[in-house]
Amino acid sequence: MLKRILLGTTLILVILVTTLAVHIYAVTRPKTGAISHLALTRIDFNQSLDSLQAGSLSELAESINGVQEVRVNKSSGHVICMYMHKEVSPKEIADKLHSATSMMASVYQPSEETLAQSCPAFSEESLTYRLGAFFQRSFENKTKTKL
Repeated sequence: MLKRILLGTTLILVILVTTLAVHIYAVTRPKTGAISHLALTRIDFNQSLDSLQAGSLSELAESINGVQEVRVNKSSGHVICMYMHKEVSPKEIADKLHSATSMMASVYQPSEETLAQSCPAFSEESLTYRLGAFFQRSFENKTKTKL
């Protein structure tokens, strides 16, 4: 009976570890046609925005070389930009928006507390984190040698 319990537990553990490895590989493998140099940034303004300001900011941000897409939240007073980080930095985007509109613009920087609460929030000492990091490093090394 004890032998069956140990065998069953071992089998379940092997299945779980295999599932984790396959998941990590599926999420981290390089995808064909993927653009890996896109990033998001949030530019905050010190006021809520009206429709004219929102339209103007959207057009200005989209005209900046390297900015791909722009979303404006009028009530919160911020702009979300998807940009190519190899062509333009968030600070450059904020500076150009500030100089064109003379509204105070700043790049959003999350606090340490906000970062700690973000997902996934695994402790670096946890078994899940260490196992996931092991598999991720294994797959990254294999993909780098293929390139």
